[in-house]
Amino acid sequence: MGYIKINFRKKKERTRASTHTHTHIHIYKVVKCNVDAATFNNNTIMGYGMCFRDSTGKLLIGMSGYSQISTTVLEAESTGLLETIKTTTSNGLQRVLFEIGSRSLVNALNTSNTPLNKFGDLVFQCKSLLLNNPDFVVPFVRRQANKVAHSIARAALSHP
Repeated sequence: MGYIKINFRKKKERTRASTHTHTHIHIYKVVKCNVDAATFNNNTIMGYGMCFRDSTGKLLIGMSGYSQISTTVLEAESTGLLETIKTTTSNGLQRVLFEIGSRSLVNALNTSNTPLNKFGDLVFQCKSLLLNNPDFVVPFVRRQANKVAHSIARAALSHP
């Protein structure tokens, strides 16, 4: 999946001597957002981190949050994504690519069956927000590509 959509249009220009063909490129910028979560103290505290960058890699927003609640790692990842989607809509961002390191969460978002548990409830909330924003996409990325968001999530308790 690319971060930039490029449309090519060819335009012929005539001059007295010859005909020239020019290609005009229109770039639609996409905001890339890395999201991750971490759990602490035997899964009784969770932290999440998000890092928004424009198509040139410039940092737009970096945030973290934490909650003292008994949770699984998958629920923490889902909570992090949910809070990130809420942050995205409240800041008026569009065309956002949310990169997350949880294949299980990405799979749950792309299926019609939602588990009947806390994880399923969080997935349902994420799906609802994603349906209202069709230009939001959630692909899986390897954890190595998500190091900044993971570091922010781990630091959530250091700077509450």
